[in-house]
Amino acid sequence: MNARWPGRLRVGLTLLVLLVALCGAGPLALPRLPGTDPAHAALLPPGTRVIVTTWSDGRVLLEPGPAAPAAATSIEPGARIVSTGHFTFWLGSDRYGRDLLRELLEGGRISLMIAASSLLLALILGVGTGIVAGTSGRLLDTLLMRLVDALLAFPVLFLMILIVAVFRPSAAMLVAVLGATSWMTLARLVRGQVLSLRSRPFVLASRAAGSRWHQVWRLHYLPHLTGPVAQDAALRMGDLVLAEATLSYLGLGVPPSIPTWGSLVAQGHKVLVDGWWLATFPGVAIATLVIALALIGDGIHETVRRLE
Repeated sequence: MNARWPGRLRVGLTLLVLLVALCGAGPLALPRLPGTDPAHAALLPPGTRVIVTTWSDGRVLLEPGPAAPAAATSIEPGARIVSTGHFTFWLGSDRYGRDLLRELLEGGRISLMIAASSLLLALILGVGTGIVAGTSGRLLDTLLMRLVDALLAFPVLFLMILIVAVFRPSAAMLVAVLGATSWMTLARLVRGQVLSLRSRPFVLASRAAGSRWHQVWRLHYLPHLTGPVAQDAALRMGDLVLAEATLSYLGLGVPPSIPTWGSLVAQGHKVLVDGWWLATFPGVAIATLVIALALIGDGIHETVRRLE
């Protein structure tokens, strides 16, 4: 079966699996710094190797090159060196001397969790509303579709900013806002599919043969809805990743203490001249994820067309 999968679908799934695996297990595999030293480890370029010096009074100093012990300007009198070691900032360090690679992987895990949770909420609202509108009477169908039209007519980004600005920023609030503003087009898609399937000969024949409603749904509706919904979900998750990054960049996402790719781009934008890597690598990660999801969506669409 894999041989029939389009190349775009395989590439997109490979990129997505790699990103999820890196963000999920990467922070556990990376060595952790015993402390930060902004005075000597801030804004180090990618690939910088530093000496980590731990003193008996608990201070940890980081210094590029072999002269780390000489940086002990505020060490208590009589303190001695307990241990020394090396650490490499593969993607550089931020303004506070923290490893950008670890921040990027941890932020990616949070960004993916927010986007996936928002997508789940949007699927529940969109698929549920579309099914109810497509199978109910004319009055309820008209009311639901007029509600969808009214929400679609309102600028979605402005609505997100308005809601998030009113309430206290948090991950749960961000998930609720993203999910509650991303289900309308999915509802219209599902409603259109259901209305189209209701008049198909195989559905009418199944009903005439005495099949129960759940049998009709399991045998006819769900197989035809899975492909379009999966394609829309892949593309929608890319939109949710961009929306989360936009809100975090504007300072309206999760609190600053929680790293996300959007907040990392916002922090790097402030020091773009001195630390280009702070905004570049999170931006590349966002672009890679969105491209992978777009390839998956296109691949699902091509697969569905082949099976029809």
